[in-house]
Amino acid sequence: MKHPPILLALALVGAFAAGSASAQTAVELGKAKSATKDASRTAAAEADVARAQAQAARNAAQQAAASKRAGALTSDGAANAEYQAYLADRSSIQAQEAARNATRAANQAGAARSAATGGTRQAGHATFQARQAANAAEAASTQATTAATEATLAAQAAQEAITAPPPPPPPTQVAPTGPTEPLVTFTSSPSNSVVGDYKIDFAAMDRNGDGSISRSEAKSNATLSAEFDAVDNNHDGKLDRQELEGWM
Repeated sequence: MKHPPILLALALVGAFAAGSASAQTAVELGKAKSATKDASRTAAAEADVARAQAQAARNAAQQAAASKRAGALTSDGAANAEYQAYLADRSSIQAQEAARNATRAANQAGAARSAATGGTRQAGHATFQARQAANAAEAASTQATTAATEATLAAQAAQEAITAPPPPPPPTQVAPTGPTEPLVTFTSSPSNSVVGDYKIDFAAMDRNGDGSISRSEAKSNATLSAEFDAVDNNHDGKLDRQELEGWM
């Protein structure tokens, strides 16, 4: 060999590069193992919460259904209890679906952790998948919690609906009391006829100036008050100038 030093140098450089790459891979793999472990634990915890909330929602739906079957004091209460039981059941179904989604996400995070630990997948890819799965598990857990809360509220509303008393009866209308009308002496004259020398001061009698004489205003003249109904041709409860033409 004419250049053994050069060949030896190249071999050393290659070995150094291989060692650096191996060391870098080991560091990345270590970070991936730690990151996927944390993500997997987070996803598993969120899945546990989601399953617990789904169970709470199922219990609430059962309580609402029992309230509906128990019967209500009023028909409105029965209708409301049935509606609330329906809402509780729908919320329970949503909570069950969210719990299943959270469980799937937790399983995916666990698979990403296993891949990172076994070195069967690139470190960065495994970390990304584990974190995505943890985020999905957290979102599903939140959905399950919301659905469980709605189911609980619906169950409470159903219980309140069946125990709600009927509305109180309307208050009794009491006829207003006031001064009695003066006795009217009827004659043989037709009911719509007014005879005699009856004279009134329309302007003075029309105290509120509305252009007509009310029954109350007519009381200042005993004769007009007694003949009020006969003079009130249109039966509107007041006398205008045309109706009182023969009195002025």
